[in-house]
Amino acid sequence: MTQTMIPIFNPREVPHIAWSEHIQMPAWTEQNWQLLNRALIQNALMQAHDVPDLWRQDISLSENVRYAAVLVLLIEREQGYDVVLTTRAAHLRHHAGQVSFVGGRIEVGESALQAALREANEEIGLNRQDVTVLGVMPDYQTITGFCVTPVVAVITDILWQKQIIQIDEQEVDQMFTVPLRNLLDRAQMRVHTFEYAEQTRRFLSVTHDEFFIWGASMAMLHNFDLILRAGFK
Repeated sequence: MTQTMIPIFNPREVPHIAWSEHIQMPAWTEQNWQLLNRALIQNALMQAHDVPDLWRQDISLSENVRYAAVLVLLIEREQGYDVVLTTRAAHLRHHAGQVSFVGGRIEVGESALQAALREANEEIGLNRQDVTVLGVMPDYQTITGFCVTPVVAVITDILWQKQIIQIDEQEVDQMFTVPLRNLLDRAQMRVHTFEYAEQTRRFLSVTHDEFFIWGASMAMLHNFDLILRAGFK
C-alpha cells in the first residue's frame, strides 16, 4: 500500500502567503478601553465557551494530542494593559523562534493553571504569588498537535517592576511587553491564507516594532478579543 506523503510545515517560518487582508471587525471604542478591568475580564472568561466563532484548532497531524498551557499575563498600567510575550529559543523542536506566551507541557498530575504558572516561573522567573488568575479561555489545538489551554492572569505594575526576571535561555531568547491595544487593533491585524496539505488555511498576524506575531499566539489573542467584546454586551 502506498503511503501518502504529507508536506512538512516548519512552524518557525511564516508560510508562503497566497493573499492577505485586514480582518473586518469594528475598532474598540475609547469607552470600552476605559471600562476594561479585572472584573469585566473575569466575567467575560466565565462565559467564554458561549462565544461564537472562536478559532479552536489549526491542523493536527497527530492522533496523540499533547496537552499544554500558556499564561496570558496582563500588566495593569496607568495607560492600560500590557501583555507579556517571549520569543522562543531557536533550537527548540516546536515553534522555535516564534513569538509566544510563556508556557509548556502539562505534567502528570498538574492542572492547566498549575502548568502555566510553573512554566512562567521556569521560563522568566515570574513569582507566581504576585499574579491573580482571572480565568481560562477555551483550548486551542496547534498545527504541531498540542492542545493548549490559555490561562489569563493579571499583575499590578508595581509588582511587575519588583520581579527579578531570569530568562531560561534553553526555552526563551527574549521577553518583551506589548500594549493590549496594539495586539487587538483590527486596523493592524491581518488575516492570511496559504495552501497546506491540499487545504487553504488561515492565520492572523500583527506587527509590533520588530516582532511579527502570528500563528497560535495570535489566534488565542483573537479569541481573547472576541471574548472581551462579548463581555461588553
